[in-house]
Amino acid sequence: MPRLNLSPIYIRPNNFADYLSHQQNYYLFLDIDGTLADFTLNPKDSVIPDATLTLLQKIQSHGVKIAAITGRSLIEAKQMLFPMTLPIAATHGLEIAFDDETDNDGITIDITELSTIRQAIIDSCTPYSDFIIETKPYSVALHYRQNPTLADVADSIVSTVLDSHADWTVKLGKYVFEIVPKGINKGAAILSLLEKMQTSETSCAIFIGDDVTDEAGFIAIQEGDGAIENAFSPTTSMGIKVGTEPTCAHYYVNDISEVTVLLQSFLSFCQKHGSRSVNSVDSNPLSSKKVTRPII
Repeated sequence: MPRLNLSPIYIRPNNFADYLSHQQNYYLFLDIDGTLADFTLNPKDSVIPDATLTLLQKIQSHGVKIAAITGRSLIEAKQMLFPMTLPIAATHGLEIAFDDETDNDGITIDITELSTIRQAIIDSCTPYSDFIIETKPYSVALHYRQNPTLADVADSIVSTVLDSHADWTVKLGKYVFEIVPKGINKGAAILSLLEKMQTSETSCAIFIGDDVTDEAGFIAIQEGDGAIENAFSPTTSMGIKVGTEPTCAHYYVNDISEVTVLLQSFLSFCQKHGSRSVNSVDSNPLSSKKVTRPII
């Protein structure tokens, strides 16, 4: 993992407003599982609490642009976020949706090959009842969260399958190995959305996530990659890790409950200071615009 931050700064959630400035426009990017929704043994059982969705809607009403960056499929992400309407980068950025349109340009997806990969995973897992195989439109995930002792078996299965499919790669997550087309990551997805969200020199991007796959997002907003000229300032943007595991993020909170408190503090800041975004940008900056994601 590149550029690990050995001493990220702990943010006291109640004091998050102390890190904010009323002179900036804020763009909030949020992972779902482990950040907004509790981790569950079966991914199908995870939900975003109604209170959290209401809190996000209130923040959104103050002009803060919010987007979800998730490993979930687009369909699942929309279901979990309902009734909110917001840009979503799903399947680690493979499916980017905004203004009721979905974009997956820039990545070639061989559906036939994906079907072959899925079947190979299913066949290999037959002897193990504790695996959960999650099939998404453009990827397949092998979860071993019900029996963490199967980590090495899952790793071996996925590695063996990938030996025959050079254009695909594996993403590691919490008790999961996910096979996706090469060139996909959350950092590229965030930068692509930022490109269309009309940021300015006074913009601050905030990304909150908990998993290994979120590290690319932390790097992207904190350091940039030259893909978006003058789109935002990495020196004022914030990567916030949920949990105490090694991370590239500059900041962290302990758990999902602290994410909720942090968002409540953010809302209080918005209520006190308002948002420059309300008057400075169009209320729907992503409409009628097409994204071509950088492949990194």
